[in-house]
Amino acid sequence: MSAWTYYSPLWLGAIIAGVVGYGLLDQFPPLPAWALWSCFAGLCLLAGLQCQLALIGAQGIFAQVLPVPRGRSVRGEAAVLGGALLLGWVVLSAVAGLLWFEDMLWAPLAVGGASLLCLAGAAITYVWCWPTAARDFV
Repeated sequence: MSAWTYYSPLWLGAIIAGVVGYGLLDQFPPLPAWALWSCFAGLCLLAGLQCQLALIGAQGIFAQVLPVPRGRSVRGEAAVLGGALLLGWVVLSAVAGLLWFEDMLWAPLAVGGASLLCLAGAAITYVWCWPTAARDFV
């Protein structure tokens, strides 16, 4: 798998979010043009990043491997836990965003807090297992 293929969720997610979100620009708060387009580009990049992390989470759950820099990887139960927490973050943050657009008061905060807990758990799991990651390539 080449880097172009592995990082395709990042750029495809950003492009699709841009195409879909372009029609929703009139729903943004009134901002100067530079702020509106900067906010729009940032949200598209965040959507792409979320797609990339969803791929890494699925890789952790189903292949039981999480990539670590310099040719190493976290394997086994730690990879499954990290992948499940990453996918939990992706799903819960999307649900929190949808609830926020529905003008609910406490529900987006509760679900968003749970998504941040999942993201923090995934980061802690990843950092904890990093030193013991197995070498894949020499």
